[in-house]
Parts: sequence; C-alpha cells; structure tokens
Amino acid sequence: MTPTEIRPERDAAIRAMLVEHVRAEPSVRARRRRNRVIGWGGLGVLTIGIAATAGTMLLGPEPVTQRDYVHCLSEAKRTADGDYPGSGATMAQEPGGLPPDPIELCTLMWEQGLFEPDFDPMSQSNPPGRVPDELQLCVMSDGAAAVVPSSNESICAALGLAEPANQGGGD
Repeated sequence: MTPTEIRPERDAAIRAMLVEHVRAEPSVRARRRRNRVIGWGGLGVLTIGIAATAGTMLLGPEPVTQRDYVHCLSEAKRTADGDYPGSGATMAQEPGGLPPDPIELCTLMWEQGLFEPDFDPMSQSNPPGRVPDELQLCVMSDGAAAVVPSSNESICAALGLAEPANQGGGD
C-alpha cells in the first residue's frame, strides 16, 4: 500500500485549524470553568437559602409544653455525642398554675456550686458557685425549658434549640 499524499493547500488548512484550536482551547476551558463555578456557586447559595429558611421555620418560637422539668446547661455548647452538658431539675407546680421561673431555678443550682468542677455531690458543704452574668431561656425538642449560660441572644438557634414563645399567665 502506498501512503496517500496530502495536497499542500489541504495540509496548510489542517495545520491552520490545529493552530486555531490550540490557540482557542485555553479560553474555551476558562469559559467552561467559569460557567461551572457560577452554576455550582448559585446552587450553593440556593441550598444555603433553603436551609436557612427551613431552620428558621423549624427553630421558630415554641412554647414550653413540658412544665415539670428544666434542663440547666453548664456550657453553651453540645458534647461530641450531641447531648447538652449540665443537669436537670424537676419543678413542682401548683395545680393549674405555672411552675417557678426556670432561670431562677438554674440560678439557684449555679449558686449552690453544682456546675463547679470540684463539686462533690456526697459532701454536706460545697463552696458556693459562681453564677454566669447572663442566662438565656430556650426550649428543648421535647418541650422542656432549657437555661443556657450565654450573653448571645441567638444561642438557642446556635445549639439547635427553639426560642421560647411568649406565654400567657394561665392555660
């Protein structure tokens, strides 16, 4: 078999096309990359917007429905397993009435030193504890009150808890 010869004008045209393709390829790649970044970036912004809207709706103000138990958090963070550090207390209430103020109850627990590192539950005399400057009231997913030591007014949302809804005096 004899190799086919290419005419010089056809050879020149093929070379010109290859040179043009090699010259234009970086701009084509850059345009594709830019379009991908814009597309994925827009999708990311849309996803964040939807998540923020859903979070606002899900973590909107909730009433305290479980009125006989209060979670007193010792820190404004979650543990590695998703729990909240601290302790809880059962609150007695009068029939048909509101329970005592959850913040007052947790303040009393802080004053008694319950959240101090050297607190000994078996001791008859623990030194008094230091009460945080500010305590925030939140609502747990089970409807119980949660008191968080923080000056951040949006700490409830940061911890995945609901803000407390304004509640009237009676049920």
